[in-house]
Amino acid sequence: MFRVITAHTEDPDANGALDDLIIDAQRELGEVAPKAGLLFSAIDLDHGKLLAGIKRTWPSLELIGCTTDGEMSSGLGFSEDSTALILFSSSSVDISAGLGRNLGDNPEEACRQALNQASAKTDKKAALCVAVPESLTSDGQIIVEAMTTVLGDQEIPLFGAAAGDHWRFQGTNQFFGTEVVADSIPILLFSGPLSFSYAVASGRRGIGEPGVVTRSEGPVVQEIDSEPAIEFYRKFMGSNAAPNNFPLALIDKKGQIEALRASPGIVDAESGAITFVASVQQGSQVQVTVADRDAIINGCRASIEDAKARFPKGKSPQAALFFSCAGRRGILGSRAREEAEIASELLGPELPHGGFYGYGEIGPYLAEDRRARFHNETFVSLLLGE
Repeated sequence: MFRVITAHTEDPDANGALDDLIIDAQRELGEVAPKAGLLFSAIDLDHGKLLAGIKRTWPSLELIGCTTDGEMSSGLGFSEDSTALILFSSSSVDISAGLGRNLGDNPEEACRQALNQASAKTDKKAALCVAVPESLTSDGQIIVEAMTTVLGDQEIPLFGAAAGDHWRFQGTNQFFGTEVVADSIPILLFSGPLSFSYAVASGRRGIGEPGVVTRSEGPVVQEIDSEPAIEFYRKFMGSNAAPNNFPLALIDKKGQIEALRASPGIVDAESGAITFVASVQQGSQVQVTVADRDAIINGCRASIEDAKARFPKGKSPQAALFFSCAGRRGILGSRAREEAEIASELLGPELPHGGFYGYGEIGPYLAEDRRARFHNETFVSLLLGE
């Protein structure tokens, strides 16, 4: 038995939100005790009060979560200022939580702390890991590389998204048990006979010829094709090209988009260097991308459809997790609700699903390659079942 329920409230008061979540969850659960949970919440609520109340209700619950830039669920759809709780029950799959602290100082050590703590609670083989790390104190690509290393490359695939704070970029929070923390990486480790499938899509397409990053340092790309990075944009998008409107695609050897890098629009006036929100490795093949709102929405649809098609034959998904981007939400505006609507359309409203909008998404981009990438402006779908 593998069962997932969602509870979702738009009450801005922590006491009211807590009452809504617990009442709705208990009604769905009946006599079943949940093993683990994910809590996604708007930045301004009293998160300590929420976590304490959830812990009182289910003392043994393995709980993690984070602040966001919007939440979605099968119950309420999309909301940009709400609290969503996803609870997992299973008689065969272990779900254990871990926390790594001081992520900005030593990402690999923090990831190792989280994995060691979660692994110590089970003797079953790990199937996958969900992480919701800090986004503002460390490079997202470095976090994903560190977590992938400690997980053992392709052995345990990694999914999730980085915490958000409603586009303020002042400070995000992560949740672990009853703790509200920052600069941390909380994880849920799923171990045992779990069936799953995944897909990643953005709806964006490359424009113009690809180039090669000839000089970069972390998230700062100085040169593409041995010319100032901004000139690469201007070649295809004109003299007034704004990198923040056109994410840079990292292209694999087959010419496919491996990941996207968004830019906050920081361009050095003298050197033409462009700052992105995560590392771009020197030698990477890159391409400018474009998309309108319809294409972005179609990216969500493609992600879910591909994940459905990849689910193990003879089995059916029993739940879904989604990780979308704050950048997508900003571009879509009032159409952001369509992502949640598409999820219900494709999966059926009876299949529990939930997720959030964060500052960078995490997941493998190919079915045959389980190594996670750090993405921007992308929709990650993860379907779960026994």
